[in-house]
Amino acid sequence: MTVLLWVAVPLRAQPQPNQKPSLPDPVKFINKYDIVWNVVHWALTENMGLGIELEDKRGGRIVTKPYEFITGSLTANEVQKVAVRKDTATGTWLKAHYTAEVLLEPVTNVETLVTVRTKIEALSRDMDGTEKWIPMDSLGVFEKNILGKVSMKLLGSEMQFDKKKGFWEKNPQPVDPRAPKPITPPPQ
Repeated sequence: MTVLLWVAVPLRAQPQPNQKPSLPDPVKFINKYDIVWNVVHWALTENMGLGIELEDKRGGRIVTKPYEFITGSLTANEVQKVAVRKDTATGTWLKAHYTAEVLLEPVTNVETLVTVRTKIEALSRDMDGTEKWIPMDSLGVFEKNILGKVSMKLLGSEMQFDKKKGFWEKNPQPVDPRAPKPITPPPQ
C-alpha cells in the first residue's frame, strides 16, 4: 500500500538569502545639464508613464509619484524579483509600488552626473485585517531601467520595439477568413 503525503507550503514570499542589492553607480554623461535634465524628464514621464511629484531643476532633483507595479496574488513573487524584504512580518501582500528619485549634478559645463534611487514598498495585510506598507531594499532593477532609457536616448541609439515579428522572425500573416471544411465520415 502506497501512502501519499502532501506538504502545505505557505503562499507568501520567503526572503532569498542570496539576493543582494546591486544598485548602479552614478553615470556621468558628456552632455550639458539642461539636455540631460530634459532627457531624464522625458524618460520618466513620456517613456515610462510616471507622474512627477517634485521637480527641482535648480537643485537637480526629480521625485516621481508612487507607481503601482504589481497588485494581486502574484505580488509576493514579483516583489522578490526587484527587492529584498527588510521586515519579517507575516501576512498577505496585496500590492507594491515604487518611487524613483533622480539626482542630477553638473560636473563641468558639458558633463552631468546622474544618480537614480528608488524606494520600494509592499502593502501587507495581516490575519486581523490590519494593513501596513513594508519598506524594501531595491535590487537595482528599476534604477538600471531608468538609467538605461536615459543612456539610450542620449547616445542616439534608442532601441526600436515598434516592429513586432511573428513566429520565426516572419511578419504576422492574417488568418484565412474562410471557415474550415467539415469533416465527412468515411463511407461504410
